[in-house]
Amino acid sequence: MLEQFINYMKKQGLSENTYNSYATDVKIFKQYYEDSYGEELNTLVHADVKMYCSFLLKSNISSLSINRKIAALKQYNLFLIDEGVQNDVVILDKDYIKVQKSMISKTIPSVQEINKLKHFACRDEKNAKRDFCFLSILIYGGLRESEIVTIRLIDIKLEEKFINIIGKGNKFRQIVINNSMYDALSEYMEERKSIDTVNPYLFVGQKNRSNKEPLNRNFCNRLLNKYKDLCKIEKLHPHMLRSFFCSNALHNAGYSIDQVANQART
Repeated sequence: MLEQFINYMKKQGLSENTYNSYATDVKIFKQYYEDSYGEELNTLVHADVKMYCSFLLKSNISSLSINRKIAALKQYNLFLIDEGVQNDVVILDKDYIKVQKSMISKTIPSVQEINKLKHFACRDEKNAKRDFCFLSILIYGGLRESEIVTIRLIDIKLEEKFINIIGKGNKFRQIVINNSMYDALSEYMEERKSIDTVNPYLFVGQKNRSNKEPLNRNFCNRLLNKYKDLCKIEKLHPHMLRSFFCSNALHNAGYSIDQVANQART
């Protein structure tokens, strides 16, 4: 039946990647159905598809991946109707999971661009350790500009590997210090000990070295603009790095959806 399904999709003009992906998704659903109900899948039932989506959500499968699986099952639904096996379309548009537009409309920097950004930051002649640390926290911490500049030294629990953050609406959360952040923080904090300042905030520059104020949040954009030109990245701003954090944490770092939402809390 799957071979017939693939031939059907070919006739519909779907690309090779798409019809192979859809066939795999349907095969996985068939196995799930048989394991769950002890019988072979013959026709699709709306309630079964909804329960499958709930199962995927509880398994921390991303919304985008679930929507692709729903699209595959809808295509299979149409195939069954074409074959005369089933009469009705049982998968509805409302079954797709809504994904926040702000998360999918932004261009997310590639890993190569992120590596290039870190490369040029650590080679800066004047503030290499500070800039590298600042960017590492932005990239892997999922922070806003206003949050990163107001990190105090007492907020950093280096050995416990977390940072206390007071974010939007004065909400408290803790972000995880991964290995990249740990190394960058260790080196910068060691260098910072030699700076003659009474400033309680982690990041200091010429303008706040002699007082107890945090850097202006615009420092973040100025820093990114500086390295954007060096790296020849066309667009680069803090929100893009928050998007990179969310994508990287979810797909590469093994975070659950809840963990990503908590660390980059809106």
